[in-house]
Amino acid sequence: MSWTDRPPSWLPPVPPPHRGRALIVLGWLLVGGTFIYIFVMSYLGGTHTLYTLIPLILGLLCLILGLLRRDTRER
Repeated sequence: MSWTDRPPSWLPPVPPPHRGRALIVLGWLLVGGTFIYIFVMSYLGGTHTLYTLIPLILGLLCLILGLLRRDTRER
């Protein structure tokens, strides 16, 4: 490895190539799981509470934050 292979110390670190991907995947899992739970409970005749909305809101929040982190436009 040559000394020219390393970036200079005064440069800021390069961001990872998959920024926000974990938040997007977590958001899809929460939203999808919530909808599956709602459909299964509706089919079985169960009742829903407002606590069902908590994972849905958290999933949507994760999706929004993940998509905002992927925004790489120049400002």
